Order: sequence, then structure tokens, then C-alpha cells
Amino acid sequence: MTPSEWKSKLARLLRLLILAAVASYFGIILYGALSITIELTIPLKSTVCCLEEQHEDIHFQTADGLTLSGWYIPPKNGAVIILFHFYYGNRRSMLPVADMLTRHGYGVLMYDQRASGESQGEVRSLGWLDIPDVRLAVALAQSRPGVDKTVSASTAARWAAPSPWLPRAQNPSIAAVAADAPSPLSFGEAHPQIGAPDWEINLPVTALYYSFVALRAWTQPPTTTHAAVQSIAPARCCLFPAASLANVTASPRSTTWPGSQKRIGTSPKPVTAAAHPPALANMSNTWWNFSMQHF
Repeated sequence: MTPSEWKSKLARLLRLLILAAVASYFGIILYGALSITIELTIPLKSTVCCLEEQHEDIHFQTADGLTLSGWYIPPKNGAVIILFHFYYGNRRSMLPVADMLTRHGYGVLMYDQRASGESQGEVRSLGWLDIPDVRLAVALAQSRPGVDKTVSASTAARWAAPSPWLPRAQNPSIAAVAADAPSPLSFGEAHPQIGAPDWEINLPVTALYYSFVALRAWTQPPTTTHAAVQSIAPARCCLFPAASLANVTASPRSTTWPGSQKRIGTSPKPVTAAAHPPALANMSNTWWNFSMQHF
């Protein structure tokens, strides 16, 4: 075999190797994005049982004809807390919180979000489709006798529902919002930075699965998490890393914000309920104390 033939074969082999590497790269990205999309959008329906405390089984219909199911416990103090379960759960996951709130006299409305628990729906959508449903839950709570205040609140071990925030901006009758571990609504907030570990894989995977979720749910995020927070508490809310959660303190009428890597406004001194009634906090379980003390 002549040297020119060897060079030609080596060139073809090199092209094949490059093609295989490129195909593998895009294959990994596509597989990763599809796997995450399926995990994020697949329905998580199940029978939800049981609530021993006296309550009302509630069902209400969404604008697109789905029936959402939940429980309602009337208040003793005129205030109802609407609880939103975490993304991979159902309303039963909120029972410990509901028990604590009802022992303090609060009413509770908790329901399974779309395609979760006993509620109808064939796709979960990172909370995008759930946002209009919150207004219906608020209207349902406010239609009950003895209710003069409502609070929308979410909590999570991993992902919290983002749906309570936008309705608060559009519905001042919601007295306050509290959220623990909120998830990003948009790709712009969720994507890894160039130069971060494994960004060459994570960045395109994140871009693709946000696009796939949009196609699967046939919708787009109505806002960003930061914009939703700013619309509620433009200069008095911090988002801070988990390492700072232990530093959050709550006193009877105020809370002190720790240092933050991400800030939406800052607060150099304790925030008081009188000055800032619809305060929102992203903190650990102490946020329940904050929410109740600032209500």
C-alpha cells in the first residue's frame, strides 16, 4: 500500500472517529433531555388517603375543564392557608404542616395539582399550567363562611411549586406568600453558567428539556421566578443558598435576612410586618413561623 493510500485511509478513519464522537455527544444530550422531560411531565396520579380531622372534600374545575381534588378545613381565626405540595408529591405530603397550622387556628385548603394525586390532567408542566388554578383555589377559599384572609404557601424537599407567586401579584386579596426551596420557572434562571462543571453537557441538556416541556405542555412559562418575587416584594426579599438557612431567625414581629449569593433587593435591618405586609421568604422550616407571625 502506497503512502498516499495510507494517508487516505487514516483521513477516512479520523473522519469516522470525529463523526462518532459528535454523534455520541449529541446522543448523550438528547437522551438526557428526553429522560428529564419524561420525569418532569409524566403524571403522578394516586389515591390520596386519609385525613382524620373533620374536613370537606373539595373539587373544582379549571378553565380547561379538568377537575382538581383536595381537602378544606375551616379556620377558627378567619385566615385560610392554601398549601401547595412539592412537585413530585400530592396533598398528603402537606399533612404535617396542615396539622401544625390547624392547631394554631388557621384554616387549610390543600389540593392535588394537575396530573398529581387524585386530580385530572395528563401532563405536569413545571408549574406553568398550574398558575391559573391558584386563583380558583383562592376564590373557593374566600367563598367559604368565616374567611377574611388567605395566604398561598408552598414547601418542598426538592422542588417547590412556583404557582403561588404570580396570583399574589394579580390578586391583592392574597394576604401573603411563603415559599420554601422554589424552583426556577424559566431556562434563563435554570441554565448552568459557561465554565461551570460539566457545562458542556448540562447547558444544552437544560435548554432542550425546557423546550421539550414547553412542547409537551403546549405552553410557555408566564414569567420568571425573580420577576414573580419582585412583583410581590420588590425590595425586601432574598434568595439565599442552603448553607445560609440555619442563620435565618424569626422573632415575634420581624425576621433578619442572612447574607446572600443572590439578592433581589436587600434589607439592612429587620423587616417588620407593619411596614411590609406581603413579605415573602425562601427559608427552611422556620418560614412557617415567619409566615404566621407576619400574617
